[in-house]
Amino acid sequence: MINQDIKNAIKIIHKRLDDNQIKWALVGSTNMKLQGMETEPRDLDIVMQHEDLEKVSKIFSDYSASAVMKLESLTDKPAWEVNVKINGAEVQFIAGEERDVYVSKLLANQITYIKLDYVEIPCFTLEAESQAYKETNREHKAHLIQEFLSTRKSN
Repeated sequence: MINQDIKNAIKIIHKRLDDNQIKWALVGSTNMKLQGMETEPRDLDIVMQHEDLEKVSKIFSDYSASAVMKLESLTDKPAWEVNVKINGAEVQFIAGEERDVYVSKLLANQITYIKLDYVEIPCFTLEAESQAYKETNREHKAHLIQEFLSTRKSN
């Protein structure tokens, strides 16, 4: 079960980003939890294109959104972030250029839609999530996803 603060934050994010026609996807531990993996998410990680990140500061200004900040990237490509706290849930909006590990998967529609109550949340497929972890040298997390996918296929 996902923490209620995180669940409510996802719904707010969904509505506001969709209302503003921003392409986005949920990644990280919350994505993995929504797709059935045993993990305890502590925050939300949202991927989007760089040109949309500036809009996020305005869209979530009522939640004291940070300014766009350069992120310590896990690759040689630059990345940026906006941080927000929505009713107790920490949210990191992450963006990079088109060839960025995450943004390239977003643009390639390596997305699945997961139902959360009454909304369909765009999430990276677990295969895309695993590949992103490999490409950012986080082999342990990639392995956990691959292990989960192999047990799911054998059931």
